[in-house]
Amino acid sequence: MARVRQDIKELIKESGGKSRAKRAAEDWYENGKKTSSEKSVQTIGGRFQPGKLYVFRYNPKYAAELPWYDANPVVLALDPDGNNDVGINLNLLPSDVKERLLDRIYNAYESEIKRESVGGKKNDARRQNQLSIRWEEAKNFLASYKFAIRQYIPSRKLGQAVVSYENWAKIVLCDFADLNGTSYAQLVNEFRNR
Repeated sequence: MARVRQDIKELIKESGGKSRAKRAAEDWYENGKKTSSEKSVQTIGGRFQPGKLYVFRYNPKYAAELPWYDANPVVLALDPDGNNDVGINLNLLPSDVKERLLDRIYNAYESEIKRESVGGKKNDARRQNQLSIRWEEAKNFLASYKFAIRQYIPSRKLGQAVVSYENWAKIVLCDFADLNGTSYAQLVNEFRNR
């Protein structure tokens, strides 16, 4: 079942087009961060929990020396690597790859996601438990997009928000990338040629 892609199609239909659905999703996210009554997107500190989606500002330790970086990643969290958080920066993936990846994750962990999406945990990003996803599994799926697996120093993340499982489709529609030192097209081209 292509749950995420199905939800995206429904959001586009309800909004009367993809650009309107994108605006609505971005408004939902921004407004949700500002109000405590919206539980499906919540500002939260601390380390990543595997399987959850996070959006945050990021200031890399050696930003001036890096050839490029994304200052506003949207990350599907994986298991940590020592003191660093690890995840797939969805901003670095083409839309179709991003949607297929999240559908694959949803299908593989459907029973866990459904268990975390009922009762008091429904649409409550903070209360939903992590998934048992590991970076080795993600790496095998991503093929030529392995560069999207990134490490983050927790103390360098700012304004981190977590998104509930039920709202993955909305966050996929959002365009939050803030690439420094490159464009998306240059980035994909560079890594495809390796």
